[in-house]
Amino acid sequence: MADMPSMIIVMGATGAGKSYFINQLAGREVVQEGASLDSCTPSKAPNLQSTYLHKVLVIDTPGFDDSNRPDSEILTEIARLLAAQYELGVQLKGVIYIHRITDVRYSRSAIKIFEIFKKICGDRAMKNNLLVTSRWSEVDQALGSDRERQLKEKFWSYMLNKGSNMSRFHGDRDSAISLVSQLLSKDTVVLELQEELVDRGKNLDETAAGVYVSDNLDKMKQKYQEELSALARLRQELLEHGQAARRQFQRDWEAERNRLREANEQQVSLQRPVGTEVRQEIKEKKSGHSTLLAFVPAAISIMGMFVGIPPGVTEIFTSWIGM
Repeated sequence: MADMPSMIIVMGATGAGKSYFINQLAGREVVQEGASLDSCTPSKAPNLQSTYLHKVLVIDTPGFDDSNRPDSEILTEIARLLAAQYELGVQLKGVIYIHRITDVRYSRSAIKIFEIFKKICGDRAMKNNLLVTSRWSEVDQALGSDRERQLKEKFWSYMLNKGSNMSRFHGDRDSAISLVSQLLSKDTVVLELQEELVDRGKNLDETAAGVYVSDNLDKMKQKYQEELSALARLRQELLEHGQAARRQFQRDWEAERNRLREANEQQVSLQRPVGTEVRQEIKEKKSGHSTLLAFVPAAISIMGMFVGIPPGVTEIFTSWIGM
């Protein structure tokens, strides 16, 4: 649909600078830096409009290393957004993945986040992925270049060989516009997670990304069970050390049981037909709109159920298409 807005997803670890990137793109603060899942529609940025499209939604996603939210919850949130975008026909141009060049080493957390990102996208969407390094002003250029080489030759080599591109974000608006422009010139893309949820009707835990998150939960559950077993073996010895030891034992026991319970609940939460759920929610929402209502503003309004749409965005899109 010619008048439909385009959409770009921004992913990366917490603190990578996703929200800062979007604010630089817009030329003002439109996303609270450190927020979870917010959308930004840049005000009429001439360089974007004149070169590519008149409208674009840039979505800021939470990092999978969020200390306050489990990966299962974050994946569900992103999955619902992507299913809604696909169902509504909003054109997805690609995904920008941002990584701090200041990181001394590529941590386990970074590896996990990147693996989930790869599985959300899938091989066929690799050409629409832009791998971006940020915070170059905070690192010696020679050191940064060496880390960049390691990313290119080792950690990111698979995606780069599959057609993804690698760029630097220099922290200013011109750099942000240049990066987004690289994706806006590409054809629309469908991510593997969208095909799995919407086209194939899989539950979230049956998708490649869901399986990966669920497998990590299995490892966590095994660890908690081993710790509970170790506590059980020490129970008698601890009880012989008096009331204080008994209280500490009880606290430790309850903490491990709670962690195990939460891991189980997170796995259960992934056992959802997200695509079917989103389709039904959209159907119910559409039925509440007048048949005379133009589709584009209605679609943006419906998207608001799945991602924070700032006030006035529907009106902006309406004015852009001359309604």
